[in-house]
Parts: sequence; structure tokens; C-alpha cells
Amino acid sequence: MIEKTAIMRLRIIMQDESCDDEFFSLDTIRFIKDWLVRSGIVQMRTGFSLPWALSLFISMFVCVGTTASAQDNYPIGPGDVLEVSFLSNPSFDRRVQVGIDGRVFLPLIGELNVRDQNINDLRLRVADLMAGSVYRERTDGEFILVSVDADEVILEVAEYRPVFVDGAVNSPGQQSFLVGMTARQSIAAARGLTTEVQITPSQSEVRNHPRVLMADLVGVLAEMSVYEAILAGTGEIDFSEIERLNAPQELINNATELARSQLATSGDILEEELSFLDNSVLEAEARIIAALRHEETVTGIVETEEAEVTRIEGLVARRLASSELLTQTRRLYLQAIDRLGNVQADRLQAEADRRQLVLERNQALRERALEIQARLQELSQQASQLRVRIELSSVGPVTLDADQSASATPSITIFRQIAGQAQEIEALPETPLFPGDVVNVRFRN
Repeated sequence: MIEKTAIMRLRIIMQDESCDDEFFSLDTIRFIKDWLVRSGIVQMRTGFSLPWALSLFISMFVCVGTTASAQDNYPIGPGDVLEVSFLSNPSFDRRVQVGIDGRVFLPLIGELNVRDQNINDLRLRVADLMAGSVYRERTDGEFILVSVDADEVILEVAEYRPVFVDGAVNSPGQQSFLVGMTARQSIAAARGLTTEVQITPSQSEVRNHPRVLMADLVGVLAEMSVYEAILAGTGEIDFSEIERLNAPQELINNATELARSQLATSGDILEEELSFLDNSVLEAEARIIAALRHEETVTGIVETEEAEVTRIEGLVARRLASSELLTQTRRLYLQAIDRLGNVQADRLQAEADRRQLVLERNQALRERALEIQARLQELSQQASQLRVRIELSSVGPVTLDADQSASATPSITIFRQIAGQAQEIEALPETPLFPGDVVNVRFRN
């Protein structure tokens, strides 16, 4: 009775053309899907199709006034985490982080540049790229090709880039970005404003002095160049980005020398980590060669015994040899065949061991590459923030007078990167934040 009532309501909603198409969260879609499957309304291969039933349920929820997400126009950038879900085949579900080059890898599509695209445009693009996509599925012991319906692919921004809060707060640092986050909320998460002036003028001046910021930037760029050289697999480091900076030559020389030393050390560590697996692969290859030679020898013995059985059978037929001799000859032939089977099994095991060792070596290289890419992304964000602070420090470092306290009026400044341009925004407590923002709080009289 419940199923019939639900189906009747869905059909009525389908006829209501006043319902608009709106955005639903991934958790909502999954909840509807699970309920439909458990209730028996939807079956994956027969009966009501999943996309049709989901569209009906979504239409029903839209009619009661669901609103679209406020982040639909947010430009996706490096550090954001996208979640893609395939309703018809959850094994393809993935969480992927946007790399420093703005690219992600999506199932059935491959590598895709998503930098500066909003989620709605990206959904349309993914739907176009998914058109005609198929995958293999094993059914009743056979593989069949299953087409992917673009309506069954759900794309979400699962995690956003962090924001950073510094200045006159009790706990400055990095914070996870939350949808709808404001400057007031970021200050609250930083344990509020300082109750006393904890940053002396000299400390503030040193931290925000252009030379200190430039030294930090040179160090970050030098570390990035080391990791980029490791990923490229070369012993040469590209220092061109550091040399373009307006930094003291001594500072650049020290940073480049340290970077070369770090690259050499990293190369030695990587070579040591891989040498064990390389030696194991060589040992497995030696076992394979030995097994092949042994197999060739035993194969010759089997052929000899087989010829001997044929010869003895001829002699027995002419009554020139006894049946006991034939039985003994056949027993030796069977023993040779059994021995050949054991030798072949040893050879196959050696080949399997080699394949496993090669996979382990490649996996170790992939994991190291992923760790380096994650570190590069973190350093890239630090470099961007330092460039913004250096550019803004030209108007003079932020300082506090000795008689300032928490009773003074707080001033909130947001440093934001928009389309590659650094912007300084004088903000109010209720000003909404964007992922990657740097919030600076200071006091003024």
C-alpha cells in the first residue's frame, strides 16, 4: 500500500510543470536511492529506472521550495576536493583533489582541467564528456558493456581550500573552510580577539617586514624547486623563479646551495628505498631463467621416455619384450611428466613473484609522487600568501602602539586572490569568506 501511494504521488508530480529543477546534496540523493532500492520501487535492471525515479523524487522536493546552494558560482581552484558518485555503480565513486595545475582525474573521463570553473558549469561539462561512456560488468560469469547515464553521475565540492587567520587573535593559523563562513566566525574559531596586546610593536614589525617576508618566500620557492626536480627525475633544479625575485643575492645563493644539498640527499634516500625491491626483482628473474632451463631439460627427458614407451610397445606387439618391461617403462614416463608439471609450477610461481615485486616497486614510486604533489600544493599556497603580503607591505608594516588593547576598535582585512590578482578587502564581521582567504585582524583607536 505504501509503495502504491508513493508511486501515485510521483506520477502526479511528473505532471506538474510548475516544479523547477534545483540542486540537491549528495547525501540527499543517496538517501533517496537507498530508500527506492530497499522499498522495491526501483530495480537496477528492470522495472522503474533509477534516474527516472530519482528525478520524480527530486521534483517532489523542489515543489516544497528547496533553495540552490550559495556556492554555485564559486570558482574551483587548487586544493579543493571534488566528490564524484555513480549511482548505478558505486565502485567508480571517487574523492579527488584539484592539483596545483588545476587538474583532476575522473573515472571514465580521465584528466580534466577544472580551474576557475563553478560547480554547475563543471556538472554540464562532465555530463557532455560522459555521453556514450560504457564500462564492463560481470553478469552470470560473462562480461557485458553497460552504458553510463549522465543523470546517474553526481558531482559535488566535498572540501574547500582552508582559510588563514592572523593578527590580534588568540589562536592564529589555518582553519577548515565551511560553507557560509564569515569573518566573525573565523575569528571565533581562532578563540576570539586578544584580551591584551600580546604582539609587541617590534615583533609585529619583524614578522611583517618585507625582508623577512622575502626570505620566507625564497625558502618556500627553493623547497618547491627541489620537489619539482624530484618529480621530473632530473638532477637539475630550475631556479629561474627565485632569480626573478627582487631579493638580496646572498639570500638567493644560500637558498640555491641548500636546495642542491637537499636534492642530493633525497636522491640517496630514494635510491636506498628502491634498491631492495630492485634486487628482489633481479633475484626473481634469475629464478625464472633457472626454471626455464630446468623445464627444457625435463621436457627432453619426457620426450625420451615417450619414445621409449613407443619402442617397447612395438616389441611387446611382436612378442620380443615382456609386458612387465612395458609397465615399468610407462611408469618412468608418467614420473617424468609429473616432474615436468612441478618444474612448470615453479617457473609460474617465479614469474608471479616477479610481477608482484614490480607492482610493489611501482606502488612505492606512486605513493612518493603523491606525497610530493601534496607538499608542493601546500608550498604553492604559502608562496601565494607571501606574495600577497609582500605586495601589501609596500604601504608599511602593521604595528601596534603600546597603549592599544582589546578595547580598541578591531579592523579586519581580507587578502584574496581573484583570477591571479591579489586584492585587499576592508571587511566587516559579517563579510562572507571564500576558500583560500587570509584574514588579518588588528586594533585601531
